[in-house]
Amino acid sequence: MTLLTHIQSPRRRNRLATLTAIGLGLCVQAGTVYSAAPLSKLYEQPSITSQLATKSLMLDVADTGSRLVAVGERGFILLSDDRGHSWRQVQAPVSVTLTRVAFADAQQGWAVGHAGVILHTVDGGLTWHKQLDGITIANLDLAQAQADFAADPSKRNTRALRGAKRLVADGPDKPLLDIHFFNAQHGIVLGAYGLALETLDGGQHWHSIRDRIDNPYGFHLYKLAELDGKLFICGEQGLLLRSSDNGQHFTALQSPSQGTLFGMLTTKTGGLLAYGLKGVIYLSEDGGDSWQQIENSLPATLTAGRRLHDGSLLLVDEAGRRLLSRDNGHSFQASSLDNPTYLTGLVQTGDSGLVLTSLRGPIHLASSDNNNKEPGQ
Repeated sequence: MTLLTHIQSPRRRNRLATLTAIGLGLCVQAGTVYSAAPLSKLYEQPSITSQLATKSLMLDVADTGSRLVAVGERGFILLSDDRGHSWRQVQAPVSVTLTRVAFADAQQGWAVGHAGVILHTVDGGLTWHKQLDGITIANLDLAQAQADFAADPSKRNTRALRGAKRLVADGPDKPLLDIHFFNAQHGIVLGAYGLALETLDGGQHWHSIRDRIDNPYGFHLYKLAELDGKLFICGEQGLLLRSSDNGQHFTALQSPSQGTLFGMLTTKTGGLLAYGLKGVIYLSEDGGDSWQQIENSLPATLTAGRRLHDGSLLLVDEAGRRLLSRDNGHSFQASSLDNPTYLTGLVQTGDSGLVLTSLRGPIHLASSDNNNKEPGQ
C-alpha cells in the first residue's frame, strides 16, 4: 500500500502505481506498511520522532555547505554535521513522504513531496514550515486554467480546464517530484500529472506554469536541469522539453526514448545526459537536438545522478550499483556496494566521500570506496 490513493480511473491508477513503484522506488520494496489515515490527515500531521528514522527509506540528500540534509518517508528529515558519518532527526510539519530537497544557500532550503507539500527552512534545515500543499496547488492550477480558457476557449485550454477541475476533485493525492531554485527567490517545482509551479519571492507566493509547458497529456515531470542558458525537463514516456527563454515556454524535443526518464546531468563540456527506466542512458552534445544511446549492460532503472567535483559523472540504480563516467558521459564503469540496496540519491561531501540515500537510510562512503569495479568491467 502506498500513500498515493484516491485515483479514479484505471489508467490513472496504473500510471500512479508506476510512478510510485519505479519512479520513486519505494514502499513495496522497503516492506513499509503505511497507516490507513487519509492524506488529508498526513499532510497536516507533524512527523513522528523515531529511532528508526536513520534506517528508513530516504529519497534525496542535499549539501548546504556546512551540513547535509536528507529527506524521505513519513516526513523524516535527517541532518548530518560531520559529512554523513552520523545523523539526527528533526521534525517536519507533515507526515507524508518527502521526495526531493534543495538549498539556494547555506540557510534557505526547500523540500517537496507527496500530497503536493512544499516545505521551507531558513536556518539550514533545523526547522521547517509548510508553504504549500496539494489543496492549494489544485486551486492555483484551476485559477490559471480558467484564465486561459476565458482568454482562448481552444481545445487545448478546454482540456486543461477539465483536468484542473479533476485535480480539485481528486484532493491532495499528487506528489511533487523535483525542486530547482535558481537563487533564493526564484524556484520551480515539478510533479505528477504535469504539475508545475513557480515562485519569484522565495515561496511566499506560488503560481501554476502548466500553460507554459508543451505537455498536453499531463505526463509526470521528474527533473529540471540548466545548461548554457537553457532549461530542460525530462519525464514520463521519454518526455523531453527545452526552454530558451528562462522558462517562459517549454517546447517538446524529439526524444530517443519511449521509457520514462527520471533524471538529467550536465557535463563539463556542455553535454546533457538523460537516464531512467531499465537503465537507459542518452547523451546530447548539441543542446538536446540529437541524442546517442550510451551502453549500460544491466537493465536496472537509474534513479539519481550527480556531477562530481572533478567533473566525472556518477549515476546510481535500483540494483545498488554506481556507474561512473570520466569521459563526459560517453562510457560508464559500474561498481556495487558490499551490501547492495535500492539507491535513490547522492551527494559528494567536502572530503570527496559520498553520501547515498537508500531504502536503508543514508549510506556514507569514503573516497577510497568509490573506485571498485564489478568483475569483468
